[in-house]
Order: sequence, then structure tokens, then C-alpha cells
Amino acid sequence: MATKKEFLDQVKKIPASPGIYLMKNAQADILYIGKAKSLKNRLFSYFQPSSHPIVRIKQMLEQVNEFEVILTHTEVEAFILENTLIKKYQPKFNIRLRDDKTYPYLKIDQNQDFPRIQWTRRILRDQADYFGPFPSSWAAKQVMDLLNQTFQLRTCSDNTFRDRARPCILYEMGHCSAPCVNLIQKQAYQACVQKVVQILRGKTDDFIGELEKKMQALAQQENFEKAAWYRDQIQNLKIVTQTQGIVEAGSIRNRDVIGLARSAVRVQGVILHIEEGQFMAVRHYELCNVHESISQSELLFDFLTQAYLSQKKKEQLVREILVPIFPEEKEFLEQGLHIPLMMPQSELDTQLLNVAHLNAKYALNQKQFSQKDHEFSVLKELQNQLHLSQLPERIECYDVSNIQGENAVASRVVFIHGNPDKTLYRRYKIQYVQGANDFAMMQEVLYRRFLNHQETVPNLVIVDGGKGQLAQVLSVFKALKLQGIDAIALAKARVESDFSKQEISSSLERVFIPQKKDPILVPSFSHLFRILTHIRNEAHRFAIQYYRKLHTKRTFS
Repeated sequence: MATKKEFLDQVKKIPASPGIYLMKNAQADILYIGKAKSLKNRLFSYFQPSSHPIVRIKQMLEQVNEFEVILTHTEVEAFILENTLIKKYQPKFNIRLRDDKTYPYLKIDQNQDFPRIQWTRRILRDQADYFGPFPSSWAAKQVMDLLNQTFQLRTCSDNTFRDRARPCILYEMGHCSAPCVNLIQKQAYQACVQKVVQILRGKTDDFIGELEKKMQALAQQENFEKAAWYRDQIQNLKIVTQTQGIVEAGSIRNRDVIGLARSAVRVQGVILHIEEGQFMAVRHYELCNVHESISQSELLFDFLTQAYLSQKKKEQLVREILVPIFPEEKEFLEQGLHIPLMMPQSELDTQLLNVAHLNAKYALNQKQFSQKDHEFSVLKELQNQLHLSQLPERIECYDVSNIQGENAVASRVVFIHGNPDKTLYRRYKIQYVQGANDFAMMQEVLYRRFLNHQETVPNLVIVDGGKGQLAQVLSVFKALKLQGIDAIALAKARVESDFSKQEISSSLERVFIPQKKDPILVPSFSHLFRILTHIRNEAHRFAIQYYRKLHTKRTFS
């Protein structure tokens, strides 16, 4: 890896012109893509003798082995090229925008005699009414269930509706009016549908008032679980119906309203589309790779850049963008997007921004809640079935790859709260073991890993192999006097040979745990199988990838 002085010598040869720069690691993977009005000045700022004050940039520079520049005629050209390359290569130190185009809607086709509410992620060019989008599928289904039960609308498919000869159990429960067998007249049923449509269009005051009364009554009766259910339904209704009713009376303005909500680890963005004063749609986005050191104005700049440069020209009908604060380089951004940015100038502007922020915040909370709940259940299942001493919030999995000892390498993958954290992945080139000795290689890798006292220790270590590999882990823990870390070995399923049978069968995946003679068998249909094999396969993929790279390099050299 080059030193800062060597980098500075390279920078001196670069012209002070606009362009983009690509930071790469030792494996030539692109770590970061940036634009600059003056490439020379920008790159000089990275490679000064003193460390960079921004933690995110400091971490990136520690991995940089080389950089590449691409010159452009103007800064705007660099701006557009930067966005194109970020979408193509998705560097891990760049903020990346994930456009969630599949948010759920509720659909009602009023052309039918007895319409039903349908949950969908696709808006078709038909005559039906679509309401949404909702910030999560859970919220959409909760609202749909509430409206169906309250107004007793049918939930069965059209085929079932046509063929039914007697009422279903939902009628017996009081959740359906049984239009399939003519227990309600068409006119009365249509009146119920109209009430549902009006609620979904934003006229919810009376309905929400009734729900609040029920919630308060249940709370007084100390039926807090049911009261909480009503509270959630009220919140879901408010979220979706606030956007349905946005109107600027007499306005001909086409504009977008921006909302951003961030937590320690995620950012959710929302764009409300308003045409001729009427709310038309809302788009949700999730931003990845957002470090806590990134300012709100910098975040807004990256969000607007990627959201609008990715649009086709025919989609760009916006005449202005309403933002809560001005982003960095406002004038330059307006020049690149050809759209003016506006701060709130009236009470209505502030209200629109509040609605956008509310939708972003709610979507963020829903994602965090559902993900956190899922993550905990997955980790709890691991802990219970593998008899672990603690919840495996940080899991490290190791795998060795070589062919008869040549180009021997190993990999480490890290899962935090059940999700891979690729910034913590590591590759190891085996340095001290000669010949094909996988046990000794595993020992070497684990010694090198756990002698690093600066890195957080895992709750669980997984190795690919059987009892022998597990023994290597335990011997390293004992030698280094490491305590409080669980360890298991995961052995692949193997073909069971029996020449007396025509069929070929295979064993189950086996998990070996300390101080237990027999392995735990893992059926292929179980949640445990999916979790463990996903982690093991990721470690294997990462090791093989490194082995092939070294093998190819050695072959051609």
C-alpha cells in the first residue's frame, strides 16, 4: 500500500480541472467515487500528513491502495458522471439510494356490483381506485382488515364469490354481510363501499373519533392489548389519509416535497408529488451507507442527486422542489438538476413538509420495528437450539480454501444482529503453514484474529467443518484465555453410500458443539438450516473468491 507521500507525488501530476476520482483498495475494488471542481486540490486534501477529521473518510483512506481520475470539461459533467458510476459500481463508502418502488396500495374497483378491498403492489391502468402508498405491507393489511370488519365488506375472490351457495364463517363472526348469497342489497352494500372510499380519501374525522372512543373505553377497562390495537389502526389511517387530502386550492404549481427521517443506522426519504395543486403520489426511498458524521445538508444533497438524476426526462415535470433546509452546493445542484429548490414561504408549505417528514418517520419506524422483531426471533432461535450461553448478536464465521496447500487462504464474514456487515469481512493469506493442513491453517487464522485486541470480540464463532475444526477453535480460546465466546462447527451434508440401494440419499447438516459427543442434526426445512447455511455459504463464497484471484494472478505471472 502506498504511503501518503507517494500519493501526494502522484497528485502533483494531476491537472487542476473538474472531474471525478475513484479510490480503490489492494484488490482493485472501488471504495469511493467523488467529484471535484479541482481534482488536484481535492486529492491533496485527502493525503495530508495529518489524519482526516471525518471518521468515515479516515476509515476509507486506511484501505486505499490506489486512485484513478477521469477528467471532464465542466463540474456539471463530473456531477452527472459521478452519479452514473455510483449506481454502476455501488462503492461501500458512498451513500446509495434504494428506490422502493413496490410500496403497497389498497385497491377498490367500483365498477363491480359488490367491490372488495384488495392489497396490491402494482398500479394498473384500469378503472379502479388506488389508495396509498402505505409505509409498510403490515400497515396496509391492518387498515384493510379494520375497514373490512367495520363495514362488513367481502374478502373472498371473485371466483369464490360467484360459486358460493351459503355464507362463510366470516358472516357468522359478524365480519361480512354475505353479499354472495344476497343477504344484503346492492344499494346498501355500495353505500358501505362509498364510506370506505371517503375514509381512504382523507375524510376520516368521524371514523377516527369513533375509534378513539373505543380505544379510551378499552383502556379504562384495562384491556390494554385491544386498546393498543385501536391506537395502531388510528395511526395507520392518519398516515395514509393525510397525503390523500393534500390540495392547494386554485394552484397550478407542479412541485415535489421532500421529507427525510434518520436514526443511528438508517435513513428513510420521501418525495410527495404534487401536480396542479393536487397530491398525486408519494415515493419512498431508503439510503444505505449513511455514516453518523454526515451532515443533514450533505445527506440532502446526495438524496436529491440520486433521486432526480435517475429519472427519465419524460418524468421530470417538476417545476420546483420544496426542501426543509438548503443542501450543500445549492446553486450547483439547481444547475445540474435544472429544478429550483425552495424553502417554506407559507403555512401551507410548512404543513406539506410536516406531512412528508411524518411519512418518512413512520416508514422508518415501521422498518426498524419489523426488522428488529425479526432479528431478535432469529437470534433467539439460534441461542435456544444450539444451547448458546448468550444471544449471538455478533457472529463470525471462518472458512479455509486451498487445493493441496497451494494458494491457501481463509475468510471471515461477520453478521451483526443476523445481517451481514461486509465492512467487517476479512481475507487472510496463510503465511506459516506448509502443505495441506486445514486444521493448522484454521489455528493460524484464529490466532491472528484474536491477538487483535482492538476489535470487538464476537458472541459466536462458526467454523466450516466437524469436530476437528471445532477443536482448533477451542484450543485457541484456551491458549489466549478467551472466555464468554460460544463456538460451533457446521459440517456439510454428505452423500450416504449404499450400493444395495438404487436411490442416493444424503445426511442432514450437522452442528457440533463443545462437550457434546453427538452432533445436532439440522433438517433442510428448518429456520436453523437457512440461518446457518447462509452464514457458512457466505464465508465459503468469500474465501473461494480470494483463492481464485490469487490463483489467477500466480498463473499469469
